[in-house]
Amino acid sequence: MNPTMRYLFTTLLGLVVLLGLVSSGRAFSLMGPPATWQTSAIGYNLTADVGAPMNLSEEYRITMPTLNYGFDATFLNFFGSNGVAAVQAAMTILNNIPDVRTMSYTLTEFPLQGVGPANSTAANLQIRDLKSATLSTVLGQMGLASPERWVFSLRDRIVVGNVTNYIVIQRNFDPVNWNPTNTVNGVLYTYTVRDPVPNQLTTYSDAVESPADGRTVNPFLSVAGVDDGGGLRAGQFFTSLTRDDFGALRYLLRFNNVNTEQITLGTAGIGGSGLTLVPFESPYSFPSGTNTTNSLGTNTPVALARRPGIGKVSFRSLSIDSLLGINILPVTNRYTDAYYHPTNFYLTNQTLQRVSTLPDILFSAGDISAGQLTNGATLSRPTSTRWINNAALPGNSSLGGTGNNPGPGVIPEGDGTSVAIPIIFDTLGPARINFQSGGARFLDERSARLNGVWGFFDTTTIYSVFPDGLTIQALERQLYGP
Repeated sequence: MNPTMRYLFTTLLGLVVLLGLVSSGRAFSLMGPPATWQTSAIGYNLTADVGAPMNLSEEYRITMPTLNYGFDATFLNFFGSNGVAAVQAAMTILNNIPDVRTMSYTLTEFPLQGVGPANSTAANLQIRDLKSATLSTVLGQMGLASPERWVFSLRDRIVVGNVTNYIVIQRNFDPVNWNPTNTVNGVLYTYTVRDPVPNQLTTYSDAVESPADGRTVNPFLSVAGVDDGGGLRAGQFFTSLTRDDFGALRYLLRFNNVNTEQITLGTAGIGGSGLTLVPFESPYSFPSGTNTTNSLGTNTPVALARRPGIGKVSFRSLSIDSLLGINILPVTNRYTDAYYHPTNFYLTNQTLQRVSTLPDILFSAGDISAGQLTNGATLSRPTSTRWINNAALPGNSSLGGTGNNPGPGVIPEGDGTSVAIPIIFDTLGPARINFQSGGARFLDERSARLNGVWGFFDTTTIYSVFPDGLTIQALERQLYGP
């Protein structure tokens, strides 16, 4: 082989290897309010769901670079300072996510594995990790859906005569080439249509996923796939996001993901989430130091415009008065809002500020298990019904902004009078579940199923079990006797 041919062969081989790496089994799913066809009869919008999977270009995303979070009296009384530490450990992981513009093309700098080695003592005592539940739930509130659940889903169930037909689609996308894929973090999935899905409180049809290699448990769970912590077994915990989670955030927040968005305006000097214009230096005007007008020459923010992704979302802890339920002092978040000029379409910016008297995310505790067969370590969080569909805005739809599409849209921050994202952790504590099934009766203490309790741990150490002050020894006595 002559040198020229050898060079061409080596180059082509390198391209083949690169393409192999690019499509090496990664995926993400996007979340939004259910479309009209996404009904509970075919597996969507079930009781515990935040939202439904969206197609590409129908995503919902956060547009505020900094969100505030806090803890109320119910959380502090039940979880104490160790519970605060667990939540803040989750928020630290989120704050350490780099700006998506710095991520590599292939995302290979991020791990496929986010689950740490299990804590065997926590597993035996049915302790579930508060930090991991917080991490996955906040990701869901950022617009990420479960890729493991939505590798396959039903588009329709059609009965013709005595024959039932199913249309199966994919809502799971490769973070590099954005093609639909049947892998998540390198694990290949297949499906079986079940009609009805057995052993569920709600009867529905679904394309139920399972790993194609026959394994019953996927060790490479995405953080977004867990949401409220239910996908992690007792004793398991996340140490980081996975490659697919990073890929989803990059798709949502990348700079060249441009959507028409409407910001919420406020009034200068008044608290709340409304945005006000503050002095700024436009790159398209001479420095003056006193400019309080936007690119249109008015003294109010440009509210409706085409906007790129913001690159990164940060979370800041607020100290709130646990009795009054408000911030001790109003907090001002100031940031640069990039947008495309409505008339000349040049990229420009304006400096905006938001004064908050309530946290955007409020962590609480309460008994939410009434009437439900929960494991005692679960939580409630808001659904996507409050998210704003911007499909009707010009430029957001292939149909010219008719509003017929499920998205794109935005996930609004708090409005200053109510908390946007209340997350309530269950306080049921140690308990047992007795049940009857198929004529069998499991109604004594010996046959009872132990429920889960909240804790904070790593592989070798259990830092705390909740309620605050509960010891491992006391938990063992409650569950297994003296």
